[in-house]
Amino acid sequence: MKTSSFHWPPPVRPGDRVAVAAPASPVDREAFQAGVRLLEDWGLEVVCGLEIFAERAWSAAADRALARRFHELWERQDIRAVIGARGGYGSLKVLPHLDLNALAARPRRLVGFSDLTNLLWTLHHRLGLVTFHGPNVAHLPLLTPGAREDFFRWLSAAGPRQASLEGLTVIHGGQAQGLLAGGNLTTLCHLLGTPYAPRFAGYILFLEDHNEALYRLDRMVHHLLFSGALEGVRGVVLGAFTNCDGDHRLPEVLGAALAPLQAPVLAGLPVGHQPDNYTLPLGAPVRLDGDLGCLTFLA
Repeated sequence: MKTSSFHWPPPVRPGDRVAVAAPASPVDREAFQAGVRLLEDWGLEVVCGLEIFAERAWSAAADRALARRFHELWERQDIRAVIGARGGYGSLKVLPHLDLNALAARPRRLVGFSDLTNLLWTLHHRLGLVTFHGPNVAHLPLLTPGAREDFFRWLSAAGPRQASLEGLTVIHGGQAQGLLAGGNLTTLCHLLGTPYAPRFAGYILFLEDHNEALYRLDRMVHHLLFSGALEGVRGVVLGAFTNCDGDHRLPEVLGAALAPLQAPVLAGLPVGHQPDNYTLPLGAPVRLDGDLGCLTFLA
């Protein structure tokens, strides 16, 4: 898909109204309220319902209800963005109950990460929409000042903007240019074999994860590779793999797994389950440079 094929939803400005959705796990009230205060301090009006705090029932009816609520928020004429309350588990089960045509008729900025990778990829790929891998509301208070500023810059950006993330570690050298996509490694693997399975030809792929053993990370990268999902990938950049056993060996192990791509592979991208979690737009044009050790967004 060409760069021009991806639609940037309308930007969010101070004074606008944004909605908080919880298609994955329910959110802790204290963490959520702290995140809402930061959004309000920036000048946003926050809309949400009590369902974001409620435990999830294990039923298709509950999944349909979460999908209906997502639609209600997304389709409100006064809403400019939908931000995830938190990650966790469950958004995969919402996907079959979404009316993608209805969502496409009212493009919004979707922001979240972790389990919301399911929604970020699906709406990006199926709707040709730029979506934003960035902090959920409960994660906002934990961000470094730089990551928080970056979140608001991308939330209000009308389209592609010039920016660079530098100081990356080179695993396999080279340069590549393409569109940015990716997210949580475990979540992307769970999409394989479904109608929402990712295909990353032409993309610069970023990956992050949390609480996974090294052997499972190696297995999942090989799963993506052997499935064909990585065929045509132009480059890979690894983010944070927090609380993962053997993280000191990650560059070695994942570098070996990704070597068959014969593409540049870098590590150390500030994204993932950590305070330095920068916002990354899926569908933005980027250049990955193994000589300079940086990922550059192209305006």
